[in-house]
Amino acid sequence: MTPTKIMCLLLALLLAVCGARAMVVQLEVLVLTAPGFSGIGFMTQVMRGYGVPFTVVPVSPGSSLNLTELLWTSDSSARFAGYVMYPNLEATGYLTHAQVEELWDFQRKTGARSVKFGAWPRSVGLEPDNSNCGTSDVIMTFTDSTPIGASGVNPAAHLASGGLWRCPGKAAPLLTTCAMWASDFADAGLHTPCTPKPILQFAPQQPDAAPQVAGVLVKYQDGRESLAFVFDCSDHSTTCMLLGHLSLGWMLQGLVPGERRALLTVQLDDFLLTTYFDSSAPAGLSQNVTSYRSSLQDVLSHVTWQQHLKLRLPSGSDIRLDLPFNGGGVIGAKAGAAAQPVGNSLAVDDRSCIDMPAYKDLNCSCWNVGTHACPADAPEFCRNCTKDWPKPLGFGKNRVPQAAVNFSSLWHDPQFRLEDPIATALKNNEGGIADAFFFSHHTFTHEVGAGLRLWAGAEAGTETIGNLDNATAFDAAEQLSLNADAAAFLGLSNRSGFSSGCMVTPQISGLHNGDALAALARQGVGCAVGDNTWSFLINPDNPHHMLYTTKKEHGYNGFEILPRFATEIYYNCSTASQNLALYNSLYRSFYGRDSTIDELMQREAVRVVRDGLLSLRHDPYMMHQANLALLDGSGKSLAMHWVEAVVAEFGKYASWPLTSLKLDDLRAAFLARQARDECALSYAIEVGAGGAVTAVMVKSGAAAVNSTQCLAPLIAGGSSATIPVARGGSARVELPGLSWHMPASTA
Repeated sequence: MTPTKIMCLLLALLLAVCGARAMVVQLEVLVLTAPGFSGIGFMTQVMRGYGVPFTVVPVSPGSSLNLTELLWTSDSSARFAGYVMYPNLEATGYLTHAQVEELWDFQRKTGARSVKFGAWPRSVGLEPDNSNCGTSDVIMTFTDSTPIGASGVNPAAHLASGGLWRCPGKAAPLLTTCAMWASDFADAGLHTPCTPKPILQFAPQQPDAAPQVAGVLVKYQDGRESLAFVFDCSDHSTTCMLLGHLSLGWMLQGLVPGERRALLTVQLDDFLLTTYFDSSAPAGLSQNVTSYRSSLQDVLSHVTWQQHLKLRLPSGSDIRLDLPFNGGGVIGAKAGAAAQPVGNSLAVDDRSCIDMPAYKDLNCSCWNVGTHACPADAPEFCRNCTKDWPKPLGFGKNRVPQAAVNFSSLWHDPQFRLEDPIATALKNNEGGIADAFFFSHHTFTHEVGAGLRLWAGAEAGTETIGNLDNATAFDAAEQLSLNADAAAFLGLSNRSGFSSGCMVTPQISGLHNGDALAALARQGVGCAVGDNTWSFLINPDNPHHMLYTTKKEHGYNGFEILPRFATEIYYNCSTASQNLALYNSLYRSFYGRDSTIDELMQREAVRVVRDGLLSLRHDPYMMHQANLALLDGSGKSLAMHWVEAVVAEFGKYASWPLTSLKLDDLRAAFLARQARDECALSYAIEVGAGGAVTAVMVKSGAAAVNSTQCLAPLIAGGSSATIPVARGGSARVELPGLSWHMPASTA
């Protein structure tokens, strides 16, 4: 062989090797939208729930957008694995012909898929049905061609379309060209050979009429692929939230950075206390009954209900109620003493400022709006009577008596006995009751009237308070210390379902009281739930992170406030009729009529599924012990009704497992998510010949900190993997069996 032929052969081999170099595609999503357009929020909400990296780029018509710089890295790796376009910028004049072609060329070279919402039918291969444009609620269903993949979306789901403007496409004939006219191609247009396949259809509007098309999977002649929907979307729509999951899984071809976890955790505050009604007694009880405390039978019924519920849920599900308890509700009297010990007692006023006559007399209105929004010319009392008013450090006097310090020692007196059947059952774990639920702290007492008498000897006593807004450090410390002693006395402390590091403060109080927060932290509690009703108790930057207190705003640095959703199941209601009466008094003017209990529960279920479960929010939900009562003959409590409604609604749309976490584990989940986000993880894949994914690479963009390790979760082909990577470092792993669609011309 001549030297020339040898050189030619070597060159050919070199070119072959270079040509076979794996393509690197970053698993990030590009969101192309219009400036100021908020409709894309549903998609970013879904991606943020998983933890998928994404970049939002608003595009103005005629902008000099440098797509080469946007789409490619300096080493010719693809920056994005797919893109979402809403509005459909290609067809509405936001992109020039050259920009459209460059975007399409990126798809051809990388296999990146696109998802479009608000697409005009003709631009995605459909003939528009102009006579049926509108926003009326027409049910949509998936077809056999829907790329459900590993999304867990229920293929039999019925999706509402009310309020979503659209012009549907005709089911036949399907077009062979996807055409659009805009920008500098408004006259000639772009006519691209394509094959649309309906994946979502509207129910027929006339008898014997064919279904109309709502969504299509478009395959272009050049190998590109797009998922397109001919209606507008918003985060107020459960339909759009669900399609966000479907679209994301398809667009990223089953390789989704992050994790998908549906948590439904219900916390029933005030467990072991008595709740006073502010309306009539429930049916079946004497009208002289003004309060209710859960019975042992109520609690045992929920044990059985949880067991049966688990059998009806998807595999891997486990819903358990969390019972933030007040230990003062169960400690009984000494043997031989009267049920209520005789002697002098001191009733302590623990009302909030909003309950004071001055709040009404001065026409105060700042409690709900907060300190910063309170008018500067409001009376000083009003300006200081807000939910977020920071109590001056050291302010106030102790209300818990000194006798409380050694009070729990009395419980170990041989003559001491428990008078309460729930307490006895917990202590002996009768029927597995102590293991069936989660338990967490809610202070020892709560309010006047529900307090425990603390004995200084056998007879004399006093009542204590639970609200922590104005509590001293001593009061807060004793409330928690006594409840911890009660947990130990009842045998709860060492059980796996008990939480000791995060708590529920009574009335969500004390979160702007630096003295109380410091006292709780000294006893190992560094976290408490908030209430999402109050915007200042939510992390303003990321709803998947906790809020951290500051010395300036809260009087203490670094205490964690875990977000929690309120519900329309009210703390002082034990039956559906009670709850409905209060609900209608609040919402009658809004709905223009009285609602039924089924309507109330359905609205709650829709809200929880849309804003919580499909948003992958892990916030727990607030209820109270009175909601455990079984009094109306239905065999179900308000809590059962609510959970059943949510479970049924969720099952319409997804087959994911539903689980609950105890409060400490919820805290750990939030901390893990924050740590993951702080690692600034980026994911990429190596795509070899034929579209085989040869490796997954993860890089941490954060600064290295000692030997800190980051955990990078990844949904891959229907299963989950976690890739460890040093903070500030990178890792490469091979996950067999994964593939990536590459257009035939470039594969």
